Amino acid sequence: MITPFALQNLAEIMKMMKETELLIATLYETCADIWEEDRKFWMDTAAEENKHASNIEKMAHIIASRPEHFVLGRPFNMKALKTIQAGLEKEMARVQNGRITREQMLYLARDVETSLIEKSYSEIVKTKDLEYLSLVKDIVTETVKHKKNLEERIAQVKAGIL
Repeated sequence: MITPFALQNLAEIMKMMKETELLIATLYETCADIWEEDRKFWMDTAAEENKHASNIEKMAHIIASRPEHFVLGRPFNMKALKTIQAGLEKEMARVQNGRITREQMLYLARDVETSLIEKSYSEIVKTKDLEYLSLVKDIVTETVKHKKNLEERIAQVKAGIL
């Protein structure tokens, strides 16, 4: 079972994870505004990032309401989350200011999708809670899909198809 102190710390971490997902969604929405030819792609991906944020919020609620079903897993570094958020904000400014190409942005998005933040949800706590695990599985499945879609789009852009 998670102690009240650990639960409070975990709630803060999950809040930052949610904020990070929302920042990723905003970055992708910004890309949709810049590259009209990719608008649908970016908006669809942003919508799924918003869903990830919602899933994290639900996950935090599940942990708070049933802490006896959870054991702390690998700790998550708040400083690392802040660094990721600062990096996302910097990249968003680069997109808005035209200092990144379409192809560079696709590579960047692929890297974001494979980053530590996207792969660690299942490691923060250990549980057999099916509702929680289902939400984690949704995030992981969609993230794998995002990476695959980005790799396909990169190949198409490089080949001059898109």
